[in-house]
Amino acid sequence: MAKVLTVSCKHCLQPTRVSANGGLTDCLWCGKENDNGSAKVISSNRCERCGKEIGDDFCNRCANQESYAGTRVVGKQSVDFRKRAILIGPYISWQQFNQDILDFSDSLKGKGYDAVIGVPRSGMVVASQMSIRLGVPLYSLGEYGPIHLGGGLRVRSRDEMPDPSKALLVEDSTASGYSFKEACNWMGEAMENWNVHKAAIYATGKQTESLDEYHRELELPHWFEWHLMWSSYLMEQWKVGVDFDGILCPDFTPEQDDDGWRYLDAMKKARCLVPAGTHIHAIITARLEKYRPWTQDWLEKHGITYNHLVMGHWQTKEDRARACLGSYKAEQCDKFDVGMFVESCPHQSQIIKSKRPHPVLCPALGGSVAR
Repeated sequence: MAKVLTVSCKHCLQPTRVSANGGLTDCLWCGKENDNGSAKVISSNRCERCGKEIGDDFCNRCANQESYAGTRVVGKQSVDFRKRAILIGPYISWQQFNQDILDFSDSLKGKGYDAVIGVPRSGMVVASQMSIRLGVPLYSLGEYGPIHLGGGLRVRSRDEMPDPSKALLVEDSTASGYSFKEACNWMGEAMENWNVHKAAIYATGKQTESLDEYHRELELPHWFEWHLMWSSYLMEQWKVGVDFDGILCPDFTPEQDDDGWRYLDAMKKARCLVPAGTHIHAIITARLEKYRPWTQDWLEKHGITYNHLVMGHWQTKEDRARACLGSYKAEQCDKFDVGMFVESCPHQSQIIKSKRPHPVLCPALGGSVAR
């Protein structure tokens, strides 16, 4: 692939790309030709608002960090879309997950548990936090039995640690009971000798009877932030489509969203919110088509692959603001045969669901939109 430079168009001054090896390239914005000798990069070492020296970066001190997750201003009215949404299939965020672990741990204090055994992978997240909260040794579970990891205060050798008299075998969730069945087989004789009790943070109604402890009954369907994008089976079988900003990376602040250099800078530096190696059937975003090269670079940098990358056909963000983005995304979902769609905006999620029979998951609302 030929090396390219991000420069300022000598005609319209907007960010565009040219070949580093020379030659003419059409501007992504105005369509006029540029080359690497005639185009210059716009740069400043001071914030436009507060004058703070910031080197090559843009100032965050003045940025408005207002969130639009639950409430948006429509005309002169503030509409809380959470109150209008009818949801099925709860969505559990990392923040909610951590709080549930702490609450569950506190409810077990005084019950005599003297060890916590985690079932890899996500069960270890639960076990590690619970062992600290309860002040007891932590074990992992391997194919040949429990593995001692530490006593909470410091790492000790296995020989110094007596066998537990009442241990807790923990998972993040159980729906079919299969993982616990396999875990009990791996425990072997220790299952009886250690007086092991099974526990999960979340369990379906049918599984609560097979557990000794659980925190919350959670029927199917439900969605976990730490599992959705990791599940290649779910992503492929459901042909999952996703929004970009707010799902794959954080939403932009109003100051960053200037449809120019600040926006481009924020786009390049945005954190990735999903695991590397994630494969997505269709990414459907209202980002403008002229930002496709940088969007593709960001996806490649973070190891995200996809079958389709659909971007907005509008010329400017003012043109986009006059469009119904929910209807646009619903049309693209139908065009590219998307099953479940993951949308960051509560308002758009309800519009998409009103136009399609397929599930629409909105993390900001906390679940799947029913209608």
